[in-house]
Amino acid sequence: MILTNPYCMRTFAPIKALLMVAFMMPSQGMAKQGLNKEVEINNGLITISMADTIRNACPDISARFVEAFIFLKSLESQALTLGYDRSEIKEFINDAEEKDRVLDLAQTRLTNIGVLLDQPATYCTVGLAEIQTGSAIGKLLKAK
Repeated sequence: MILTNPYCMRTFAPIKALLMVAFMMPSQGMAKQGLNKEVEINNGLITISMADTIRNACPDISARFVEAFIFLKSLESQALTLGYDRSEIKEFINDAEEKDRVLDLAQTRLTNIGVLLDQPATYCTVGLAEIQTGSAIGKLLKAK
C-alpha cells in the first residue's frame, strides 16, 4: 500500500535522491589510480602551469595569486574527496618528475593555442586573449 500510494512516493523521492548521490560519490574504499592519472586534477595543474608560464614570460601580465591559491585548494579538496590523504598530495606536488611532466604538458598546450616558444611576444598575445575570453587560464592572470 505504501509503495503504490502517490503521496508516500513523494515522501520517499528525496531519500531516493540522497541514496543515489551517496552511491555515486567516491569512497575511501575505492581503488585510487594515482594522482598523476586523475584527469581533472591534472588538467587543473596544467592550467595553473600554463598561467604561470605566461606571466613569467610576459612582462605585461601578472598573476591573480588569490584566485590561483583558491583554485589550487579546490584541486586539493578534490583529491581529498577522491580518497587521497594530505601526505600523498604533498608528495605528488613536490615530485620533480611530476613537475616536469606537468610543465611539458603545459608547454605543449601553450603551443597548441598559439605560443611560439622562441618568440616571447606570443606569450603576451595568448595571455591577453585568455584574459579577455575569461578562460580558466585567463582567470588566473591580469594585465598590468
